[in-house]
Amino acid sequence: MALDYYKVLGIGRGADEKEIKSAYRKLARKYHPDVNPNDAEAERKFKEIGEAYSVIGNPEKKKLYDKFGANWEQASHFGGGEGGAGNYQEGVNFGGEGFESLFEQFFQNFGGGESGFGRGGAVVPPQDIEQTIELSLEEIDEGSRRRLSYRSPDACKTCDGRGVVELTGKRSAACPTCGGQRTVYQDRKVEVSIPAGIENGKKLRVPGGGVRGTKGRAGDLFVIVKETPHPKFKRKGADLEVEVEVDYLNAALGGSVRVPTLKSSGTMQIPAGTQSGQALRLKGKGLTKLGSSNKGDLFARIKITVPKQLEKEEKKLLEQIQKSRGEK
Repeated sequence: MALDYYKVLGIGRGADEKEIKSAYRKLARKYHPDVNPNDAEAERKFKEIGEAYSVIGNPEKKKLYDKFGANWEQASHFGGGEGGAGNYQEGVNFGGEGFESLFEQFFQNFGGGESGFGRGGAVVPPQDIEQTIELSLEEIDEGSRRRLSYRSPDACKTCDGRGVVELTGKRSAACPTCGGQRTVYQDRKVEVSIPAGIENGKKLRVPGGGVRGTKGRAGDLFVIVKETPHPKFKRKGADLEVEVEVDYLNAALGGSVRVPTLKSSGTMQIPAGTQSGQALRLKGKGLTKLGSSNKGDLFARIKITVPKQLEKEEKKLLEQIQKSRGEK
């Protein structure tokens, strides 16, 4: 029984190009072999999804399919449809090795996306690319600029992406359609400005920094911020927390202690009777707040320290205090 391509993608016949692409992208990611290893059913669905998108994702083929249904391909050879046979471009065999090899490379290198490739009439959709950058708390506090270098598999510019080149490990190969060199990996360089106070896991969008497809359309580059762990500080939004050791006498009687900050250190007063685990606040000594010149606060988490060995005189005085309390 012939597949109903609209049902395969889970959309209605009135779906527009954007809805078709969105449905395809979602299902392709769900059933891709890399996500479902050794799953024959998922592999079958993945091929059906690709077959459906190769037809209704192509405006000319979609017209034929909407008019002739399962016989759209035969009708195209006899001048069927508005454009006639002269405008028809043969569909890709989605069970073929070339398509799977290319499509798997896209998923492995760039985290998935939409794709429709063909022999002599393919549409290569733009693809988004993700890159991760690691930032220290100091860089996040001050803001930063990073120059990124990455590679992007763009469509053949000579024939506007109608040619498909199977990736063989080489940087470029001859396009089978026009004979031109289709760049397998296009070197890209971009400078990204990271605003001060950005949150861990946030994405920065660089329009047009992704894979270039047919008609020069390009996806976007998404730069993911990964905050590197700090040896001293823990982050909570714009606030920071640091552990500070306090001598047991200072905790009992009160005093002062040095507290590290991101850029240097400062002095903080310890009130008498301070308890271990108590957090004391240093206002404005945290991280820069996103979109503002204001800063969060620094919280010093107190850790009271007790000497393992006491001096003879110190021990004697403490024993006297213990005795005066009636303790032993």
